[in-house]
Amino acid sequence: MTKKKWLWLAGSVLVIALFVGAVFGIKYYKESKEIPINVVAMGDSLTEGVGDEKKEGGYVGIISKELEEEPQIPSVKTHNYGVAGNKITQLEKRLKTNKEFQQDVKNANVITITIGGNDVMAILQSRLLNVNVDDFTKANKDFQQELQTLLKDIRSYNKDAAIFLMGIYNPYTTYFSDIKQFDEVISDWNKASKKTIQQEDNTYFVPIAKVLENRNKDNKDKPNPLLSDDYFHPNHRGYEKMAAELDKAIVKQLDDGNIPK
Repeated sequence: MTKKKWLWLAGSVLVIALFVGAVFGIKYYKESKEIPINVVAMGDSLTEGVGDEKKEGGYVGIISKELEEEPQIPSVKTHNYGVAGNKITQLEKRLKTNKEFQQDVKNANVITITIGGNDVMAILQSRLLNVNVDDFTKANKDFQQELQTLLKDIRSYNKDAAIFLMGIYNPYTTYFSDIKQFDEVISDWNKASKKTIQQEDNTYFVPIAKVLENRNKDNKDKPNPLLSDDYFHPNHRGYEKMAAELDKAIVKQLDDGNIPK
């Protein structure tokens, strides 16, 4: 073999080797950036999916599909621990006593929570809509203390997962829009929850009131089109709105490197 042919052959082999290396390097880099998502959703009827007329699991079922469309997420698993009617103390008790629940929390890298709506509604119902903001001051303070306890319990099983607490909303914006105390109660509750959440590492508040509350004057004394037939829980469209807000929050923390692999 002439020196010229030998150099040509050696050059060709080198080019092929570099090409193959580049392909595998790109594949490895891409895979190293991918993060499978394992979600544990806990809370009340909003996590259970009550009101979803399509029976697709409410926001938990929807968020799974939304996240699967993200290029950096190769797979999504969800575990739903939502129970209708739960107040925060009941959620805490379930986490402390349910071994399967605890194990799923340990394995999660994303944890979502909906809680607080039933705590507020219990007071509203006891007052028969004769709302006084002062009635909620102590209840809100007690709730925030319980929320701190819940977060500590979660962290005792999982120190690294990103935690997302979804806010509460006023379902009565079309039928009782003149009772401004409702808005004040919901706003104060969400502000306090956001403040509590911000005291914990890798824990985020996801507001949903603005996307679920209907304040169109044309809808006064009419059903909120984002709520189900019970006029309280979201319907499928409402859950889509919730899931969209949660999806944005999760993807942001994923891009910021705050969701462990």
